[in-house]
Amino acid sequence: MSPKATEKVAREAASQSFDVAARSLGIDWVISLDGKQVQRWAEKLGQRVVRQRQAEVAACQRGERQVSKQNDPQLLVIEIDGGRVQHRLKNAAGSRWREDKLVTVSTALRGNPQARKKQERAPTMLVATHVATMGDAAEIGKLARVEAEKRMLCRAEEVIVLGDGATAFQFSGQDSR
Repeated sequence: MSPKATEKVAREAASQSFDVAARSLGIDWVISLDGKQVQRWAEKLGQRVVRQRQAEVAACQRGERQVSKQNDPQLLVIEIDGGRVQHRLKNAAGSRWREDKLVTVSTALRGNPQARKKQERAPTMLVATHVATMGDAAEIGKLARVEAEKRMLCRAEEVIVLGDGATAFQFSGQDSR
């Protein structure tokens, strides 16, 4: 698949059922598709993303940093939280509920605390990226570290980490400063 087709399959499969995604893609591409075919494509794309992400985590743990062409951020904001999602399969305890974990890493320009207008005091958010997992707190810690490194953690003037204080979370990896 071309990069554009891959992007379209990923977007359609993530936002609706595979059968509905197949109909939508079929209309755009003027072909007949089956929901099972879209499901197979989406699963392969997901497996590729997971393998790439695992390789990035392993490289970070070896001390290899991602080369970034971004400017050094004034402010890097790392937000970490978990939620509950219902899975289609029951776990060993008989529940369909699972915990997902999400990290958002945002670069921002600092606001002016002495400004009169509220909007001038607040930081200006520039770019936000997200990583998520259904894995444990250690796994999201590794993913958070990799994403923050990609976003120039070691060059940020100021870093803010926001979380709910879950004791199991650790921003894993070697010190980047």
